[in-house]
Amino acid sequence: MSTPAPETEEPATEEPGTEDQGVEPSQAEDAPSETPEPVAEEQASVEETATPVVLTATDTGVTAETIKIAATFPDLSVLGRDNGDLEAKFQVAVDAVNQSGGINGRQIDLIFSTYVPMGEADAEALCVRNVEDEGVFAVVGILLREMPLCYTEFNDTIVINAFESTAELFERSVAPLISTNPLPERLVEVNVDTLVDSGHLAPGMRIAVHGLATREDLHNRYLQALDSRGVEVVAHTLRTTFDVLAAESEVDIFAERWLANGAEAVLGSSPESGLDFVGAYERRGIDLPMLLPENTHVVPSLIRDSFGYSLAPLELAVVLVRDVDPASLYPENIAGVADCLDRFESASGEVVNIDQADDGPDNLVPTLLACQVIDVFAAVARAAGPELTTESFAAAAESIGPIEVTGLVAGSLGAGKFDVSDAPAMVGFFDPEALVFTAGGS
Repeated sequence: MSTPAPETEEPATEEPGTEDQGVEPSQAEDAPSETPEPVAEEQASVEETATPVVLTATDTGVTAETIKIAATFPDLSVLGRDNGDLEAKFQVAVDAVNQSGGINGRQIDLIFSTYVPMGEADAEALCVRNVEDEGVFAVVGILLREMPLCYTEFNDTIVINAFESTAELFERSVAPLISTNPLPERLVEVNVDTLVDSGHLAPGMRIAVHGLATREDLHNRYLQALDSRGVEVVAHTLRTTFDVLAAESEVDIFAERWLANGAEAVLGSSPESGLDFVGAYERRGIDLPMLLPENTHVVPSLIRDSFGYSLAPLELAVVLVRDVDPASLYPENIAGVADCLDRFESASGEVVNIDQADDGPDNLVPTLLACQVIDVFAAVARAAGPELTTESFAAAAESIGPIEVTGLVAGSLGAGKFDVSDAPAMVGFFDPEALVFTAGGS
């Protein structure tokens, strides 16, 4: 191999002529061989002081001292949820970054707001305020449905979203859109294979598939994947409304079709399918197996407390679990969960309700989500370097590779991949005592 050669030649370079000219040790000590070293150190020192990194205002919301970002979260108190002090959750996560040196010398300046999750008007007004009035560099938090596009497509503003995104949202975005959740379109084939391999789907099996009209693209991917594996789809239905009463009536009609066509199980093609199934199963007395490969929005306590449905139908559910139950990660601080929760409790005085089965506040997931989106923003912004712009942030996201994010056992970003979570799918079931879905069990 040729690589060792430079190592054998280095001594001759450092002490020229000592061995080749036969100089005695005493003569070598008197020789001025040591004089270049101080000169080299002096030159290095001059070079270091001559080229300091001078931070300047590089983009909207980025000054020499600060990076202004907005955090936003849906106001779930209208659904009877107590998420605790939401602003404090994001501020504590930001404070941790600032106290560790900030982003390449800049401090994060955070503003916070909530919005009403039903309808679009409140979210649109918030977008205008964040972009035009506040002049933020990026927005982090939970942005429902097509909310990110107001920022990323129309206002050249970065979004880090702790909510599921779609291929269409990524394609339409001009500024970077990053989601902490896995892209469902990327996982359809994996999801169906996992259900087949585990015996919950099989060639010749008669299946009803139900989803949301706004997610028809995802629905059609499931139809294609099932057909290619010989699974017979005897009915496929799409809910068209978000109005609760109208949705219940529509889904009840669909449920009759599933039964009349002889379905042996129902599969949810969208994250919202689980809520539809639980309500229809309770109202119609359905006892078919329920397959939920897209279970992101199936929050048992929300279904029970806000919609008044019984959770008994979930005991018929087979789910694909990716994000491990955060309560199980806490004791050993896996994926930084304990760091996030303990830091928040210490700074705010608010106790995080890790046991989601009791009647305490629903503040576990919001606390973790705040840590997640700040983790992602900080990691990419640091990788973008001192010249922080929307363009340098986008370039950093495309090249950063594996990334450590609170509560995610695996994650990465890269060229064409802007959904962070890489956690593998595992077959799981509903735990009625803990009110969570857990891998394994029966």
